Amino acid sequence: MKNLNTYVLKITIVVVLSISSLMGCKKDEIKIEPVTKTTEVSEIEFSKLLQFISITTTAPKDQIVYNEKTKEFVVYGWYHKSLADVQSEYDAANEYKATYEK
Repeated sequence: MKNLNTYVLKITIVVVLSISSLMGCKKDEIKIEPVTKTTEVSEIEFSKLLQFISITTTAPKDQIVYNEKTKEFVVYGWYHKSLADVQSEYDAANEYKATYEK
């Protein structure tokens, strides 16, 4: 009987430790939420955003069209990216700014 209690105790400890180690390994999800900005974009900011899209999508600038009505960029005629999304990605792109905006 004593061996059975010891065996059950050992299995219980192993199960509890396994569960706690698996629960402790979860990573927090990072949520990137697009920031809504003003609808008006200055000429300088627009050219920076156009350059940013061109470099990040490897598309030439003549293949990127801005639709003012829907406030979105269209790359190669099928890839749509809203102005707010591009602005928030540009604001968070520290490495891009360090590399291309010297």
